[in-house]
Amino acid sequence: MDFKDFKDFTTLYGRYCLFSDEGFALWKITAETWTSTPMVFEGVHSFLLVREGEMHVRIDGRACSLSRNGFADILDVMPLELISISRNLQACQLLFTENFLSDLIKNKPPFPFSYILETQKSPVFVEERATMEGYWQRIENIEAVLRNRSHYFRSEMLKNAFWMFLLDVADSYLHRTGSGGEQSESGRMDKLFMQFTRLLPQYIQQGHTVGFYASLLCITPQYLSRIVRRITGESVSGMINRMLIGEIVKLLDDTDKSVQEIALMLHFSDQATPSKFFRRQKGCSPSEYRKSRKLRIHG
Repeated sequence: MDFKDFKDFTTLYGRYCLFSDEGFALWKITAETWTSTPMVFEGVHSFLLVREGEMHVRIDGRACSLSRNGFADILDVMPLELISISRNLQACQLLFTENFLSDLIKNKPPFPFSYILETQKSPVFVEERATMEGYWQRIENIEAVLRNRSHYFRSEMLKNAFWMFLLDVADSYLHRTGSGGEQSESGRMDKLFMQFTRLLPQYIQQGHTVGFYASLLCITPQYLSRIVRRITGESVSGMINRMLIGEIVKLLDDTDKSVQEIALMLHFSDQATPSKFFRRQKGCSPSEYRKSRKLRIHG
């Protein structure tokens, strides 16, 4: 079962979970609430926590297992596939949209950027038992808020309850890594980097150059390059290209638009330019990619 976004999940599977239309859901995963069909989540941010038993997942193409006290933070850019579970599984998945998270943190994330970078590389780890018990208490608070649909301030209480959960996760990370001093990273460069990462998916169909995003941030391309290199170790163009190729793949997968229509939609000067770009990044043309994908799906 493939969920392309948060709404897909709540529409098709909402009877097994608690959710808010603002973009947040809590699913307690057990043998009773599990479907035998593997479930794929795209475009949603998730936390997975395991209290008992074992579950097998695939995160961004990498197979992983979570057992007792297992914890995973899966960013929205990392596809998540829930493959199988043990019969004694007691687990929880928190799902939320990036809009919900952005509205909550309002440019003041509790995590240093090193947490985001490490999570992209290694999203799964094992927490100490006492730490996990604290997380479960937070989840019980979130569950109580979601169940109380008649409360006038349900939305505010949900955000507060989830914010407390995020603070616990951040606290555990800072203690585990001894990087509390890294909070001083939240200077101008860090704020600009955060703004850049939000502008990128918003404007990727319009702008493909370093200069485009630097102008939106009112800084020079050189300074933007310095910021991105300092925080991620990669180039701005590398981040732009990765986002752009993802946008092309999404349009090839989810629509019947021709390569020419995609080129126009993404503001390429002609059809040949995106085709060359796609071949350079993926090793095949857009048409070849679409054809091979159809063959894989239909056998």
